[in-house]
Amino acid sequence: MTWRTPYLTQGHSDVVARQIRATYPGQAHFANTGPFGVTCGECGFLGYHRQICNQAGDTIRGVHRGGCEKFRQLTGKDGPVVPAHAAACRYFEHKEEDPKRETT
Repeated sequence: MTWRTPYLTQGHSDVVARQIRATYPGQAHFANTGPFGVTCGECGFLGYHRQICNQAGDTIRGVHRGGCEKFRQLTGKDGPVVPAHAAACRYFEHKEEDPKRETT
């Protein structure tokens, strides 16, 4: 929907407008505010495990979520799944290499 308000000034710069358009719901901050050319798929915050507990507080099972762990830390809520191809945000941290995983 296009608003017909040419008499109003723009609230933010063109750079910020591009960042807002590139941001997916569930990202911890605006897209393209992290290192240049890096995606969420390379971030250590993408994907986390969550424990499901019963009313007594006992852990029943664990589930893997595809959302941003930093988003969960900041808001206290599970966000929607963030695609791995999304441009990284300012909270980007490189994934740690798994020492058990063999590289050939």
